[in-house]
Amino acid sequence: MLKLGRQVWPLLVLGLLINTAYSVMWPLTTIYLHNDLQLSLVTSGWILAAYSGCNVLGGYLGGLLGDRYAVKRVGLALLVALIADALVGLWWNNVWGYPVVLIVFGLLTGGMLTLITTLTAQLSRANGRLFNLLYIFINLGLVVGTASIGVLFHRSLRPIFSLLLVCYGLATILWERYADRLTVSGQPVADPSAEQANRPTNRRRLGRLTLGVLLISLVLMWGTYAQWMSNVSIYIQNLGLSVSVYSHLWVYNGLLLILVQGAMARVSRLRSLPWQIIGGLVAISGSFLLLSTAHQIGGLFAAMTLLTIGEAVYVPGVPALINAYTIGNEGKYQGLVNAFSSLGKALGPVAGGWLIGQEAGYSGLLLVCMAVNAGVVVLVILGSSRFLRRS
Repeated sequence: MLKLGRQVWPLLVLGLLINTAYSVMWPLTTIYLHNDLQLSLVTSGWILAAYSGCNVLGGYLGGLLGDRYAVKRVGLALLVALIADALVGLWWNNVWGYPVVLIVFGLLTGGMLTLITTLTAQLSRANGRLFNLLYIFINLGLVVGTASIGVLFHRSLRPIFSLLLVCYGLATILWERYADRLTVSGQPVADPSAEQANRPTNRRRLGRLTLGVLLISLVLMWGTYAQWMSNVSIYIQNLGLSVSVYSHLWVYNGLLLILVQGAMARVSRLRSLPWQIIGGLVAISGSFLLLSTAHQIGGLFAAMTLLTIGEAVYVPGVPALINAYTIGNEGKYQGLVNAFSSLGKALGPVAGGWLIGQEAGYSGLLLVCMAVNAGVVVLVILGSSRFLRRS
C-alpha cells in the first residue's frame, strides 16, 4: 500500500488542488447569492441546482471520456477550461455573471473529480484503502480551501478566483508532467498480483438492486448534506454568529476527516464495507438531530463531529464497494457515483429552501433531514442483505 501511495502521489496532490478550489467556492455560494447579490433562498437554491446539475453532467461525461479517450488529453482540456472559467469570474461576478461562471465551474469540476476518482478506481481495483488515501488528500484540500475563506473573502470574489487560478495552474503543470506515469497506453499502472488478491472471488458483479440502492442512498444523503453547504450558513447567521464561525466549522470538518480517514485507511476491509456505509448514515442522521437543537457554538461543533465521522466512513465506502463488484468500465461506474452524488447536491438546496418557505423553519428542515437519513439506513440494509450476511 505504501508503495502504491508513492506511485500515485501526483494523483493525490491533484485531488488536493482541485478540492481546494472547489472548497473555497461552495461555502460562499449561498452567502454571496443571498446576502451580497440579494437573491432569495429559493432563487439561490435554483442556481445551486443548475450548478449541481451541470456537476452531474460533468461527472458522467468525465467518466465516459476517460474510458474512451486518452486520459492525459481529457484532463488537460478540463484544466485549461477551468483556468479560463476562473479568469472570467475574476472580472465578471455580478448577479448575471456569477451564476454563469458557477454553472460552468460545476460542469468542469465534476469532470475533473470523476477523472481523478476513475484513475483511483483503476489503480486500486477491489482495494478500498486507496480510496481512503485519496479522500485524506481531498479533505486536506477542504481544510485549505475553507480556511482561506476568512482570509480572502471581504465582499469581493477576486481573491477567491485568484486562488482558483493558482490551484489550476499548479494542477496543470502536475498533470502535464506526471499523467503518463499513471497511464501506459491508456491503461493504468497497477500491481496484477495485488489486484487478483483483492478481487472478489465468488461474485464479480453487483446486483442491479444493490447498485440502485447505493446510488439512491447517494442522492438522498447528499441532498440532506447539502443543507450544511447552503441553508445552514444562513441558519448560523440567524443565530447571531459570524461567517467566520461557519468557515471554522468546515476547517474542523476537514481536519477531523483527515484523522478519521487516516484510521479508516488502515482498518477498512472489503467485507466490512456494507456495515461501514450503514454506520456512516446513522451518524449523519444523528448530526441533524443535534443540529436542530443547537443554538450555541458547542452544539454546532458537536453536530459537525457526528456529520464528519459519518461522512468519513460512508463517502469512500460507497465507491469502494461499487468498484469492488463492478470489474471493468470503472469510468462509467465512478461517473455514476459522482453524478448521483451531484444530483443530491442539486436537489437539496432547492428542497431545503422550499421547506423553510413553507413555515417548516430551519428546525423542521433539519428534522426532515434526520428522518430521510434514517430511512436510507433501512433502504441500504434491505438492498444489501446479501453482502451483510457474508460479513
